[in-house]
Amino acid sequence: MVGGGITGLAAAHRLTGAGADVVAVESSPRFGGKVHTEQVDGFLVEAGPDSFVAAKQVVLELAAELGIEEEVISSRPDNRGSYVYSNGRLHALPEGLLLMAPSRLGPVLRSALLSWGGKLRLLGDLVLPRGGDAGDESLESFVERRLGHQVLERIAQPLVAGIHAAEPDTMSLAASFPRFLEMERTHRSLILAAKRAAREAPPTGEVSYFASFKDGMGALTAALLAALGDADLRPGAEVEGLSRSPAGIRLSLTDTTEITADAVILALPASAAGRLLASTSPEAAAAVSEIRQVSSAVVTLGYRTADLPRLHGYGFVVPSVERRRITGVTYTSQKWDGRSPGPDWSLIRAFVGGADGQQLAVADHDRLVATARDELASLAGITAQPALVRSQSWQGGFHQYTLGHLERVSRAESALSAHPGLYLAGGAFHGIGLNECIDSGRRAADAALGFLSANQAVPRPDSLIRKQISS
Repeated sequence: MVGGGITGLAAAHRLTGAGADVVAVESSPRFGGKVHTEQVDGFLVEAGPDSFVAAKQVVLELAAELGIEEEVISSRPDNRGSYVYSNGRLHALPEGLLLMAPSRLGPVLRSALLSWGGKLRLLGDLVLPRGGDAGDESLESFVERRLGHQVLERIAQPLVAGIHAAEPDTMSLAASFPRFLEMERTHRSLILAAKRAAREAPPTGEVSYFASFKDGMGALTAALLAALGDADLRPGAEVEGLSRSPAGIRLSLTDTTEITADAVILALPASAAGRLLASTSPEAAAAVSEIRQVSSAVVTLGYRTADLPRLHGYGFVVPSVERRRITGVTYTSQKWDGRSPGPDWSLIRAFVGGADGQQLAVADHDRLVATARDELASLAGITAQPALVRSQSWQGGFHQYTLGHLERVSRAESALSAHPGLYLAGGAFHGIGLNECIDSGRRAADAALGFLSANQAVPRPDSLIRKQISS
């Protein structure tokens, strides 16, 4: 296993559960990747995601396997609602949105976020025909065609930027949001499809659409690590070469150690995977290296609640047309219980990056904090001195599914089919969310187990993945 983020840990967990002998190599000093939680003076600080989509079930299933399902928490019901900063003020996002498609027309028609012209154009979706087969369509083209430019500019773009750190004009609809493509094909109208989806949505029980863990998202990585048992975990170890040998697939580490395995899963960013594949499969390496990566940063600030103005909802997103230096803000302690020392304290996260903020996203700590504080003062009236200050920059940490993404992934996977025992997994390929990354890791592990079983006359638990280490 090369790569110890959430994808790699999920794959390793699947493999060890099948009795495999696993070596997991991670270049950074710790495992978990972006899923990391820090406790600081009673505040709970997330380095990366603060939640997951509970409706997709994958994280919940894994939590149950790990015995931490009781630690899953829902978002706070008393502060629900998100906002969009547009034309100098905050507007509540209309209730009932399925990302950009409304399942209820009343809240959209009453909203001041769209002009009456924008609302009428949105209603055109009810009568427009299905789109033709125009190949890989951009998200921008799709939203403008179905719902109009204002929905694109004021709803779709800022929400997408918060999820994908990407711009709709370059995003592949089929790769990023295949559900909306299927909604149009099946129901013609996105509005009608969203209405039906809302009616048919299975009950979520006591868990909200977005969920987290009582002690933060780091609880998931901690439980995975604890469940890996006798797996050989190597943080701070970097693989610099990958090659075939008569004994299997050989990994060369920067400390001159070598590992030879029957199967290898590369759970890495696209750029790193491309470099390792260059000599073994130039075709796969070329395709993977074409997947774009961008940077993002998060600034976390803790305040005395009494020093803040009244904060509405869970936070707000900022459309790129506003030309601001942050893409969104989460009022973390209003969204989740237990994120601050108590009601007298509040925790806020501001996100820096997006298409126009790549240099700023990798700026030093002082500049990131100054930027976040300036923008919070301007957009939300938050001018108090924070008692807690943290920043985290993820250089090249987000993959963008630009036009042609599915074709690139298909080329890479087709090329690797000529190299049995070598697999790709992670957010670079089939989805960037936690559910998708975990599922990707598990599917890669299942493929590796299938390959190993098929190539051994008598599969033995201690030989599913063979390791050979030399100095």
